[in-house]
Amino acid sequence: MTEADRIRQILRQGEGLTVEFKEAQTDLPKTLFETICAFLNREGGTILLGVRDDGTVLGVDPGAVSRLAKDLVSTANSPEKLAPICRLFPEAVEIDGQTVISVTVAQSSQVHRSKNIIFDRSADGDFRVHDQEATRLLYDRKANFSTENRVIPFLDLADMRSDLFSRVRQMATVRQDNQHIWNSLSDADLLRSAGLWRRDAQTGREGYTLAAALLFGKNETILSALPYYEFDAVVRQVDLDRYDDRDYMQCNLLEAYDRLIAFVRKHLADPFFLEDSQRVSLRDRIFREVIVNMLAHREYGSGYPARLIIYADHVLTENANRTFQSGPLDPDRFVPYPKNPAIANVFREIGFVDRLGSGVRRVSQYQPDYTPGQLAEFIEGDTFRAIIPIPVFRDFAAERNQLMKKTDSQPVVVNPVSDVVVNWLNDILNDAVNRANVPVNVLVNESDVPVNVPVNGPMYQRLQIILKAIALGQPFRASHWAIQLSVTEKTIKRDLEWLRKANFIAFQGAPKTGRYVLTDAARQQLNPGDNQSL
Repeated sequence: MTEADRIRQILRQGEGLTVEFKEAQTDLPKTLFETICAFLNREGGTILLGVRDDGTVLGVDPGAVSRLAKDLVSTANSPEKLAPICRLFPEAVEIDGQTVISVTVAQSSQVHRSKNIIFDRSADGDFRVHDQEATRLLYDRKANFSTENRVIPFLDLADMRSDLFSRVRQMATVRQDNQHIWNSLSDADLLRSAGLWRRDAQTGREGYTLAAALLFGKNETILSALPYYEFDAVVRQVDLDRYDDRDYMQCNLLEAYDRLIAFVRKHLADPFFLEDSQRVSLRDRIFREVIVNMLAHREYGSGYPARLIIYADHVLTENANRTFQSGPLDPDRFVPYPKNPAIANVFREIGFVDRLGSGVRRVSQYQPDYTPGQLAEFIEGDTFRAIIPIPVFRDFAAERNQLMKKTDSQPVVVNPVSDVVVNWLNDILNDAVNRANVPVNVLVNESDVPVNVPVNGPMYQRLQIILKAIALGQPFRASHWAIQLSVTEKTIKRDLEWLRKANFIAFQGAPKTGRYVLTDAARQQLNPGDNQSL
């Protein structure tokens, strides 16, 4: 269903608890933020600008569409107009020759005010919440919605890290062209603006929330509030009983994001990929979304740890979850629910995430290029699991066999062949290029520093596979590898010739019975001090 079809269906449905029509030809309606506030406080919904109450499409002046959308987004980020602030994504849609602006508002776990007045929603429209009992019930309902809003007694600014406030301001300011309200607020006002200070309706206690501690707190502050809090990143590719590498984290969410990204970059391959003539990192684009999903949607009231486990052919993430549905998610049809809106809102402001539900869709967009023929899986339940297939450039079975042969007294060193090859190329390629006298210029390493590699992306990947096969002593026939790599024999022979000219490999033996081996110089570079093993 297209967005236009969805809006036509809403127009036929008419106004109700989750639908509101408003006329807006050249200016935003005066009551618009009352409705946004009411939707946030109730079940969320859709607002259509440019439509009469009876569903007649009047449209928005085409010359005013861009300005109205910009005004709507900026005003939603003003605590004077809406508190806590909310990130909105208005979308202009053509309906029967008229332009309508669609505004989707997600249900919030917080109580919102417009001009310091609480608004709620019923089937008849928006209404002010005046009496104390109705306010208490609203707070009770919201308190049950998310543990991120739990007030932490005695938590104050001294328990926060001041450097994290500076980082968040800088990231938010850069994201909005050096104009973001957080840049002019004190640390305390920033926390209030982000909805990280609230009043507990049951106890009457006011204070900073669990979300504030998770985002900005010192490590001891977080563990005091959540003694069971942890993120665990593990590589389990060769040593399946224990692990090959691990990073155990009990830090704030911003630092956890950095460390999880670094862990993924350390252990996962990043195939060459061009998007609109620019090289982009498929690995980073996919796992940025996966990691943000772990951080922003975890149920922090559960003691179940959040894990990221890198296996030989896939990555598994799992975290505690407040489920609204059960089973595998369809990226094209699932309805996203905000699990921790306050945390997600900060992530949106600093550019970690775009909009609700975009992460699953973005992973699904890039996965077919990252691992052709394999799709990511997202499984909703009391534990949320993501299963992300990854490219395989190593012979893990052979490495496990080698591991089993080691005695307890011998240290086990696992050499990731693909990483060794990349480092090897980077270290000795300048001299090789001078000898081979071939054209250069392609980006291959994680930091995107140009190195002299006289190949395009697909050829570079073939060189990795060919070098690994030769280094491991595997039989190598051009006809066999042409089939395996879906290229011609001529292409494989050209790759071999380049490697030979670059003094990486040499042919040993008779023409019909001989084989390619690593040169002494290459083997010394690959593993100094031990020319017999990888």
